[in-house]
Amino acid sequence: MKTVKRVLTGAIALAFVLAGIVPSPGFAQAGSDSPSTFTALPPVQSQGQIEYLTGGIGADESEAILREARSWPLVLQLVQNAPTHAAYISDVRVTIKDGSGTMILDTVTEGPFLLVKLAPGKYSIDASYESKTLHRDVSIGKGGSNKIMLLWPAPGNEEDR
Repeated sequence: MKTVKRVLTGAIALAFVLAGIVPSPGFAQAGSDSPSTFTALPPVQSQGQIEYLTGGIGADESEAILREARSWPLVLQLVQNAPTHAAYISDVRVTIKDGSGTMILDTVTEGPFLLVKLAPGKYSIDASYESKTLHRDVSIGKGGSNKIMLLWPAPGNEEDR
């Protein structure tokens, strides 16, 4: 299993940046001529009516995704605890079902972020990594963005969650 783990020197700081609480000095400002302004995002993919974007390998791509995240109704950040640090993970199978229980997305992430365009409503999310599945129920409101950090326990420590 191809797994990408990155040390999060600031997992909490990134969560705050993702939530828009603290500005990140590494982000290019609107109108900036900085080369990072032109960092390519991973391609937007689709399944049926659902559009999504997954990635975040490397600092440039992570920053580009975090800038883009504010305009997506659902943003998942995928992290695993470890004894001395938290690490970004990828290769997480994510399934999303709508309020009637119909599966609308089934994908494997290509980085620690998954952005999904969802219509307002209620959804259930199951995310599986190394045989451990996390479940979340989420309500998407009109014009809002739900940012969810999914944190898996450290290997061998099922109580760490």
